[in-house]
Amino acid sequence: MKASEFSNTKRIAFAAQPRLWLGLGLSALSGLLMAAAMPGMDFGLLGWVALVPMLFAIESLPGKSAIGLAMPFGILWSLAAHNWYPDVLGPTLGYPLMFLVGTWYALLIGLGVMLQRRVPAPLNLLALPVVWSAAEFVRYVAPVIGGWWFVWLANSQWRIPPALQILSVTGLPGLSFLLMLPNVALAALLWRAWRERRVHWASLVALGAVIAIIAWGAMSIPAIPSDTFTIAAATDLANQDPALKNRSETFTQSKAPYADTAEMSQALFDVNAQLTRQIQDENPAFVVWPENEIADADDKQFTRQVGKLAQDIHAYLVTDVVWNTPTGMYDAALMIGPDGQEVGRRAKINITSGEKASGFVAGPETFPVFDTPFGKVGLGVCWDRHPLWIVRELARAGAQIVLMPVDDDFDGNRNFPPYHAADGVFRAVENRVTLALGTTSGISLIADPYGRILAEGAINARGIVAAKTFVTAQRTLYTQWGDWFGWLMVGTSTVLAGATFRFKKDA
Repeated sequence: MKASEFSNTKRIAFAAQPRLWLGLGLSALSGLLMAAAMPGMDFGLLGWVALVPMLFAIESLPGKSAIGLAMPFGILWSLAAHNWYPDVLGPTLGYPLMFLVGTWYALLIGLGVMLQRRVPAPLNLLALPVVWSAAEFVRYVAPVIGGWWFVWLANSQWRIPPALQILSVTGLPGLSFLLMLPNVALAALLWRAWRERRVHWASLVALGAVIAIIAWGAMSIPAIPSDTFTIAAATDLANQDPALKNRSETFTQSKAPYADTAEMSQALFDVNAQLTRQIQDENPAFVVWPENEIADADDKQFTRQVGKLAQDIHAYLVTDVVWNTPTGMYDAALMIGPDGQEVGRRAKINITSGEKASGFVAGPETFPVFDTPFGKVGLGVCWDRHPLWIVRELARAGAQIVLMPVDDDFDGNRNFPPYHAADGVFRAVENRVTLALGTTSGISLIADPYGRILAEGAINARGIVAAKTFVTAQRTLYTQWGDWFGWLMVGTSTVLAGATFRFKKDA
């Protein structure tokens, strides 16, 4: 190579460096915007545009690796969205996982962009939304990893009911698809306008479709009817109260309060009974207590106390108990009626590894529903709101109201509870059920069948919240058809990948 040619090559490479750093900076900006959209910060509207800077940078640097350019986005978003991993999974596993998950996000962006560049226009706009929503869905329903890796792009919308209504048709994969599409379309629109000085009509059509779906969502949310009833949900802060913890023989900071002594059982009852009486004047129809294995389900002294309280306030009271059976020890939700008698109970199905280590077993996959004057009630416990299918099966069995005792305390972490509270909102909209969560320290929450959060408690603060809500007889397409859209995205992305690689090979 001549000296002049070598010099020109160096100048070109040097001139390209600022563009590369600018692209990486735009990717980092996308990571920060997406972090701000997620639960906890809750600037949800940013979710519709957060990825545009990164995608624009990838478009403008076609010679650079899309995976490499997406890496700042993936890492920063993961660090923000999974910053509870060290407290939940332990520092040794938690910190590396945050970076591994961020790398996975970058790989996913890279795969979607690669397919986008090979699919003919205008269908190429759909490549990244299809791949992303398919991968999120498979990851969520996968054994083991799905139990802890449950952050979706859709989590950014948990406080935006018009966007949530698509869940009643498609479930969460549809909302993630819907969020990714305008990000891709806006990036393409801006690129064509800046680089080619022309309008990208396919992007405008895609944006119009998204706007129409959100408008439909807004119009489908009815006004709250006049025939309402009140649900209350308590936060007892049992995990963080030394006066309660010291009454246990086995409690540690990493383990939920298990009422292994009569003294602790009574103390937990007293705290929750006191909270319940605070809202007695609001005439609650239901009161949901937290998940803290407060007593044996068949302890007559305990059930008499709960029954007497239910009679005094003339309400259905749902508490969390230990249910010993010939097939094993269950963590169960127990509902006592206004007459002081047990209405029903249901064992927790989706138990954690910590519960297994403590001797609990998963409950049977049965879905009893209990009649009340206010609607049919289904019960669950904590992690049961996380899988897509448990609340769906309760709705299929006729439940219009789902009540769950919950424990979201992981060493007082403040970042985890909003993510799991979001799961409760999603399950409510997907299946058109009123859903209420009573927690040890997370977010006690009441959501109506359209995802409006009617009341919520503060994180790490003892208290009780109450709200007027209602039921609907409507059963959604998602309740009836289940995860049809998620599997459609999996099939479509598989066909898309196969077709594009076949095309490349033939070419």
